[in-house]
Amino acid sequence: MEHASAFTPPVLEQWRRRENLLPGLALLVLAVAGWVYTAYQASTMDGMESMGGARISTMGGVVPFVLDWTAMMVAMMVPATLPLILLYRTVARNRLSPVRARVGMTALLTGYIAVWAAAGLPVYAYALAAETVGRFAAVLPAVLLVIGGAYQFTSLKHSCHARCSNPLFFLMQKWKPGTAGALRLGVLHGIDCLGCCVGLMAGLVALGMMNLALVFTAALVIFAEKTLPESHRIARPLGVLMVAAGVVFLGLTLFGGMEQPDGMEQPGMEKIEPGAEEPEMKEMDSM
Repeated sequence: MEHASAFTPPVLEQWRRRENLLPGLALLVLAVAGWVYTAYQASTMDGMESMGGARISTMGGVVPFVLDWTAMMVAMMVPATLPLILLYRTVARNRLSPVRARVGMTALLTGYIAVWAAAGLPVYAYALAAETVGRFAAVLPAVLLVIGGAYQFTSLKHSCHARCSNPLFFLMQKWKPGTAGALRLGVLHGIDCLGCCVGLMAGLVALGMMNLALVFTAALVIFAEKTLPESHRIARPLGVLMVAAGVVFLGLTLFGGMEQPDGMEQPGMEKIEPGAEEPEMKEMDSM
């Protein structure tokens, strides 16, 4: 069952039941709301490029940053984890009352989102670090891209993917009754999902968090990895692509020269406006 998926017949038959239609639609509406909010935030940041060429904005502090990050994670991750949540609801309805099943489903989703919200804290710390290293911040995205690509080849990536892409096996292994048990399930699944996707998320942070095209592409890759059969085959080609891109970006940064920030001139290299005479020439003309 290591490489099973959400679309294998036994799993698909369970989570696509008619009684899951309304809960499934509600979760999709939640994901759409996350996409709308993320698109709005991206549209309000005109001229502020995120880590692909400049920096992630930390304006407003850690709380607004984590809230924006969480909304983006809801948009990206809820569709991919939908089979697990609906499968949990099916199992819970057979073992618990309808009310407790709904409460458990909510608790599972809460625990899952909480893990991804907490994952925004190191991203915020990275953004602060990029602001303090000055001109060398141009190197950080390339290094982060290489690290994220290299992670795709690790055993931790493989084991986390095997668990988070197999919802039926996960529930069989980790099921606990009650609201606390559902919350625990959500946290454990969130940790597995984070372990599976952290390399790709590192690449997303490196290339541009507010680039909707990149965010949507990352969301499609995550959905494929978590739901499709044989999706473990995606990891290594993606890792090769990320490492190669990181090496190219690093080479361009180091050998192409880092761009000087606007308004910052080296000592002795003061800017001279067109048509203005240099100070030494003025002195010679006056003698």
